[in-house]
Amino acid sequence: MPKTPPRKLSLRKSHDGKRVRGTDAPARAPRSESPRKEIKYHGANACLALWRHRPDDVIRIYVAQNRVAQVGEMLKWAAGQRRAYHIVENDDLERLTETTHHGGICILAREPEEKSFAVLRRALRADSGPQMLLYLDGIENPHNLGAILRAAAHFGITYVLGAAGELPRVSPSACRVAEGAAEFVHIVRLHRGVSELDQLHDDGFALVGTDVQRGHDIYRFEFPPRCILVLGAEEHGMSARMRKTVDATVRIPGAGAVESLNVASACAVLASEYYRRTRP
Repeated sequence: MPKTPPRKLSLRKSHDGKRVRGTDAPARAPRSESPRKEIKYHGANACLALWRHRPDDVIRIYVAQNRVAQVGEMLKWAAGQRRAYHIVENDDLERLTETTHHGGICILAREPEEKSFAVLRRALRADSGPQMLLYLDGIENPHNLGAILRAAAHFGITYVLGAAGELPRVSPSACRVAEGAAEFVHIVRLHRGVSELDQLHDDGFALVGTDVQRGHDIYRFEFPPRCILVLGAEEHGMSARMRKTVDATVRIPGAGAVESLNVASACAVLASEYYRRTRP
């Protein structure tokens, strides 16, 4: 009988410079992705970006009377494509979207297709230039997620990673907060955890975490040209496992009146500093 192959060991530096050895259990094949859901998106910028970038996913449009002029081009397209659209009252939109922050428009559409890890890795290997990715470690608040996507898109970050089963779906409220950025940033769920991060590390991506107490001053830190910025949850920060996995940690110095920034604000500051140093 053939022997079971040994489990792969991963070797990393922790935040204090020590080497940390970890193991990953043999990975199961990823489950087949569930069919794309039909989602009621809302918010003017989110809906317009959705229509412009993936019109084939649009199923039905609802627009308040006072928004008709703003989205006239989209309604003309819907008529030409025989996609249903309705001019409705604000009360109708509130019932449809279950929020008063609907922005006068709602689009029923299929959720976007997510990129697989294999597709991500091929794309990264095809572009050897400086690049930052985001890894969200325990972030679940949809408003924080939307704000992170907006900052990512603004500073040219194309991929947001997270563990399958932990990284939340991009909800309609997150899309509204993102103001259209959700159409520019790809979500990638990792089914094999640390072993997939190991592969990206082997491809030249350093893992940089955040630590408000012991991290390097972000304004003196030398960013690796290709890196994965790990953002931890608002209350507890990075998980213990990710603290052992990252190559270095950074912090954003401030006046000291508060301990730290909101995670989405911190993401914007860190992405801005990286962008400032690496842009052409």
